[in-house]
Amino acid sequence: MRAPSPLALLLGLLGLLPFLITAYLASAWQSPADGRALTALITYGAVILAFLGGVHWGFALVEPPASLAGLAPLPTSRDPAHKPRLLLGVLPALLGWVTLLVDLLLPSPAIALCILIAGFLATNVAEHDGYRRGWVPARYLWLRWILTVIVVALLVTTLVLRLSGGRIIF
Repeated sequence: MRAPSPLALLLGLLGLLPFLITAYLASAWQSPADGRALTALITYGAVILAFLGGVHWGFALVEPPASLAGLAPLPTSRDPAHKPRLLLGVLPALLGWVTLLVDLLLPSPAIALCILIAGFLATNVAEHDGYRRGWVPARYLWLRWILTVIVVALLVTTLVLRLSGGRIIF
């Protein structure tokens, strides 16, 4: 797979900063602020999950630009594959919304973190399937895989530390 452009890589990595900062603050020490940092982490995760769905919604509704030449034609509304494409565009946003509701309504943020982890992993699996079908460009998939691994690692680490009562010390 080809690497994304340097700008796309830079912007993708910059998009990790809120994850890194809020995961650290939610896991580093006990204070009244760590609960707010955890809420910020969950909220940003839900926003990014919705963004990932939006990318696929866009892929499903438009013809590929010249930069996607060589990909299989995108399904049209009459094509049976059109529905899964639209679902991939909507389901991540719905999971993000459910995550926010769970975080708001339940006393434990662990369930919200688990939903986010599952959402990012499921979206990544669906994107790989879309790549095999020719619906997702290799550059996008390469970047998404790297970013997803880092995001899931941060979410899992935060979840484990919060459940175990452990803290990051540095």
